[in-house]
Amino acid sequence: DLMPFIKLKFNPGVDKEGTNYENTIGWYDTDKVRFRQGQPEKIGGWLKRTDSTFAGTCRALLAWTSLTGIEYIGLGTSSKLYVEDGGVPADITPIRASSTINANPFNITGGSAEVIVTDTAHGAVAGDYVTYSGATSSDSTLTATVMNSEYRIHTITNANTYVVTMSALANGSDATEGASSVTAAYQINSGLDTVVGGTGWGADTWGSATWGTAAATAATDPTQQVRLWSLQTFGEDLLANIYNGGIYQWDTSAGTGTRAVNITSLAGSADAPTICRRLVVAAESRHLLALGCDPTGGSGTQDTLLIRWCDAETLTDWTPDTENTAGSIRLNTGSEIITAIASKRDTLVWTDISLNSITYVGPPFFFGTRLLATNISIIGPNAAIQSDDIVFWMGWEQFYVYDGSVKTIPCSLRAHVFDNINREQASKTHVGINRGDSEIWWFYPTTTDDIDSYVVFNYDQRIWYHGTMVRTAWIDRVSSTEYPVAAYTDGNLYHHELGYDDGSTTPVSAIAGHAESSMFEAVPGDGYQYGFASALIPDVTFGKSGAASPAVVITITPRDYPGKSEGANASSTITRTGTEVLGTSVEEYTERAPLRVRGRQLRYRIENSATGVFWRDGTPRLNVRPDGRQ
Repeated sequence: DLMPFIKLKFNPGVDKEGTNYENTIGWYDTDKVRFRQGQPEKIGGWLKRTDSTFAGTCRALLAWTSLTGIEYIGLGTSSKLYVEDGGVPADITPIRASSTINANPFNITGGSAEVIVTDTAHGAVAGDYVTYSGATSSDSTLTATVMNSEYRIHTITNANTYVVTMSALANGSDATEGASSVTAAYQINSGLDTVVGGTGWGADTWGSATWGTAAATAATDPTQQVRLWSLQTFGEDLLANIYNGGIYQWDTSAGTGTRAVNITSLAGSADAPTICRRLVVAAESRHLLALGCDPTGGSGTQDTLLIRWCDAETLTDWTPDTENTAGSIRLNTGSEIITAIASKRDTLVWTDISLNSITYVGPPFFFGTRLLATNISIIGPNAAIQSDDIVFWMGWEQFYVYDGSVKTIPCSLRAHVFDNINREQASKTHVGINRGDSEIWWFYPTTTDDIDSYVVFNYDQRIWYHGTMVRTAWIDRVSSTEYPVAAYTDGNLYHHELGYDDGSTTPVSAIAGHAESSMFEAVPGDGYQYGFASALIPDVTFGKSGAASPAVVITITPRDYPGKSEGANASSTITRTGTEVLGTSVEEYTERAPLRVRGRQLRYRIENSATGVFWRDGTPRLNVRPDGRQ
């Protein structure tokens, strides 16, 4: 007495703008799933790219190729600056200060690895790295070799002393060691992994504290903010700017054994900015633009609406005169520059309330500005990205696109994203592109202090989907690998869309992907008719799976009313049993799944839990017969 099977055909993408029952023919929840030609499929896996780990949380990545054909990836972390070459992150963190410090600076406690270091006016903060050289020691275990190494400062005692933990326990009694010729090379101050309440841009209302007060100072002190970087290439060299900090250059030709240096220290440097928020290289004129920087002759006094540029093709000449093309311009809309990117048309600059275009116009002014939109927002310095001629970004309440004009992007997950985002930590939000699948990925924090979720806009299909994933920086495919690269909090870079599993564990673990529909009427009509589901004919492919017998679980869940709790569900495992039948490429899997589910509304869910599994759903068919109104 089987009734005809009904096709379960759902609209592509995820829609949570209405209720679960209102979206009767759509998908309501996904994780680790994308849509291809309208159908959900599990995303690819990830495997480690780097052979050794980096220190701190990576929040910026940039890939480029040197003139000699060497491919590099620049990494800016909360603690250091790296260049990855062949899978090994090389430490190129700039040196802040290096000099001979106090005589016998190491105060040693017998039986302990903790050492109190004396250095008058050291200028360090907790988390900084320092490398010692020239030290001597009479201790048999805490030797000179142990002392003359790099260490991380974990406690600041006062302006003249701090504490490090060395790699060996002192064997002797309490003593002072080091002799009189110890040199300490301090790397630039570390930043924070977590936004501290009341600091960083957007943390407080404009004008709530006068300039120079503790609150105002914290808002622009890079050691008191979450560490964000702006990375650019200038020719074949790497430029790195700490948000509200200095600008550094790493000379590619000098190799990974050398460190980046502040551009103020370059030979012939004149009036170079000492503090900046963002770097952009204007491709059409080869000018380096420093945004939110200190003015000419006003070293250290930041103007968060000022844009300066040096003479074309150079990093050193920042003093405007009649013999060069250096100059500056100040935006007059908004209270501070947040970020900027160089598009194919122009340079786009966001303030807290506007989007502006900066265009090269030639002499005598060189660059001009045009206001593109007001009453718009951007949620963080790394929330905008360009794809071909189009720029996408995430605001505080909307998603936007600029394709010659500014428009909001209708988002079927808008409330889900903006009602759940951790606004205090929102400046960590970053965006990446996966051009192979026409996707823009925004990663953002929700229930934790760091990134834990993502939302995807597929600009080809014009649909949205979402899920959970911890990735703190992302770049699209680099030519040597043809895979996107992302940073994880375990100190590794990962190739994405490679394999089927989570390569952050040993052995690899499963990536559990799922897609779940909204509630739909068991018997189409007035919504009051009960239905009894007795069988499902699956339609799925396991095409790229590496497992011998890949499987998914399909679950049908009933409910009687939109406001009533769900009833007992029924699940069935769908397993591939073969891929060839009589010499033809026909995929065999479970033909028919028995069910026993009764309700007025039903929900469909497909998921996997094992390693080596890829799946794509099709149009399954469900046998449902009317089952009375009681």
